[in-house]
Amino acid sequence: MLDRVRLSLLFTGTVLQSALLAGGASAQDPASSPETAQATTLQTILVTPGVSEENDEHLGAADRANSIYISAEDLQLTNPQNLKDVFAGDASISVGGAMGPTQKVYVNSIDELNLAVTVDGVLQNNRVFHHNTTNYIDPTLLKSVRVDPGVAPADAGPGALGGSIVYETVDVGDLLEEGRFYGGYASLSYDTNSNAFTEAGAGYVRYEGLELLGYIKNANGDNYTAGNGEEMEGTAPDFLSYLAKGAFESSEGHRFEFSAQQVQDDAQRPYRANFGGLPSAEPATRLYDISQQTYSGRYEYVNGTGLFDPAVVIGYSESSTDIPYFYHRRSGSLLNIESDGNAWTWSGKVENTFHLSEDHKITAGVDFYNSESEYSDALYSPDGYKEKARDVGFYAQARLSPTDRIRLSFGGRGDQQWFTGVDGTELENFGLSGNAFAAFDLTEQITLSAGYSNVFGGIDLEENYIFDSISSYDGLKPVRSQNLIAGVKFAHNGFTLSGDVYQTDFENYREFASSTVYNTDFRVQGFKLGAGYAWDDGFVKVSYSNSDLKVDGDYVDSYSASDVGAPIGQVISAEVVHTFTDFGVTVGSSIDAALDYDGTEDAGESSLPGYFVANAFAEYKPQQVAQLTLRLEANNIFDEAYASRSTYGVEYGTDVLTPLYEPGRSFLLKAQVKF
Repeated sequence: MLDRVRLSLLFTGTVLQSALLAGGASAQDPASSPETAQATTLQTILVTPGVSEENDEHLGAADRANSIYISAEDLQLTNPQNLKDVFAGDASISVGGAMGPTQKVYVNSIDELNLAVTVDGVLQNNRVFHHNTTNYIDPTLLKSVRVDPGVAPADAGPGALGGSIVYETVDVGDLLEEGRFYGGYASLSYDTNSNAFTEAGAGYVRYEGLELLGYIKNANGDNYTAGNGEEMEGTAPDFLSYLAKGAFESSEGHRFEFSAQQVQDDAQRPYRANFGGLPSAEPATRLYDISQQTYSGRYEYVNGTGLFDPAVVIGYSESSTDIPYFYHRRSGSLLNIESDGNAWTWSGKVENTFHLSEDHKITAGVDFYNSESEYSDALYSPDGYKEKARDVGFYAQARLSPTDRIRLSFGGRGDQQWFTGVDGTELENFGLSGNAFAAFDLTEQITLSAGYSNVFGGIDLEENYIFDSISSYDGLKPVRSQNLIAGVKFAHNGFTLSGDVYQTDFENYREFASSTVYNTDFRVQGFKLGAGYAWDDGFVKVSYSNSDLKVDGDYVDSYSASDVGAPIGQVISAEVVHTFTDFGVTVGSSIDAALDYDGTEDAGESSLPGYFVANAFAEYKPQQVAQLTLRLEANNIFDEAYASRSTYGVEYGTDVLTPLYEPGRSFLLKAQVKF
């Protein structure tokens, strides 16, 4: 630990020295006069949440009317340390798990496993072990996120049963200041609760049409303490993240881009990583070696107009969880037998957008995926078990504006899937999917919207850590979902009000129990309310979500909801941010709250207790050193002892298991310098 502190202090000195040198260089550069430096500083403090068409070419289409956008400006203000922070501003998105290697995202109570999730256009297949995360993403890499809750368009990709999540990572153009051809940044942060130091750095260059970017981030620390004073064993951060990107854009607008990213987490975690602990003979912790990587190659014609606007994506994603030993319950001893779970996917698409006119577009294309999931260990499955799935799909989505006040979007997909089980069982299924959206501007201030989809999902791959228990696939059917959403939005002079109602039904969802694979049905119903006000230098917004999840018509507990979703109920999220432009200071506060939920009582367990968590931050960009940013955060100010609403097992009581509580009160200090 002492060596760690020394290294971090050395890094701090380097960061501050670089800031002063960069500030001095700027002061001597005629192009960086004090007035220019001040303007640069104020430009980087952006307080109005939003998204640009640069990140979504279909922004404003009817199928985006109910989408949730998280922009680069939102991410800058949030300074997210994990996925929970990324989605903190919207009550309809819940993240359970308390730390990166166990976090899972739920949209309207539906597990992200049932959404089409892409990173830089590459389909993710990261279902390995139900006790750890699904998609382990370094939020510092993100420039934008779009969530299509429930109803998703046909070009969102295969498997958009409950919607889609689109993650896009940063490009050189997002980081490099205008007029420069190279740059970089370095940052250091310290969290007081876990004594965690996090170092990150990036360098990037753009020369004529060539772009290169490299990034690395490292975090280490101790176990954190929950709000009840309990040290949560196995929560010490041990995280390493990389990103490399290269791109070339010709003068005619042909852009080729390649990216490679990897997240590595190799540390002692709770024996069942998403549990805080069990009152059993199992060891408190064991080593989890978790790795996720994504490689993406993309081509697009950035000047696409008329009938020629192509896009091509091909990529590879992989997720692995290796655990070096078993706890053998019958003997009560640890066996030095490694278990390996791995899931990978090749995916791609070729599409073209036909611009029939400025207000009428049709996107059509073909896509595919080839996925495989494998598990092996020397005790139970020395030869390994595999499931495979291949899919080829064709799709089209029309986005039209027949009048100034009406926007329509409708489309469909056809998917042919081939599935192979662990015993060699082969299943072939073909299915059609369709969707329709409409948005109507009732007045200049009020917009009504609605969307419906009926989606074929084929047969999904099961998590590979239970492959050795599967004995038969008899009667297994492909899953299908129906989604409905309707909403209203009011916007006038900075004020916004919104409301959505939704329902999602899954039929023939794949489940597993006692070596048997079977189908089940589930339904999610709910609504969401939002309000906000934005002014020149700040904004305030609040959202409320209320959702109910039922499986085969009954309320469920965490165990019965596994892989389907999570019992969540009523959640409230609020944010307020203001920038004092004359001083280069931005301050803000946020609230994360949940009300008591008794749906789990109807399932035979205890109710879920409510909680109230308050956070605050202050960020300072000194005008004299425009390249330097200093930030102070106070998180969980009232030291609330709680587990996030979608965290597993809160309803069972500590005599059954201790849930993975969120960190108690902590302060985070961060310094970042650009050069």
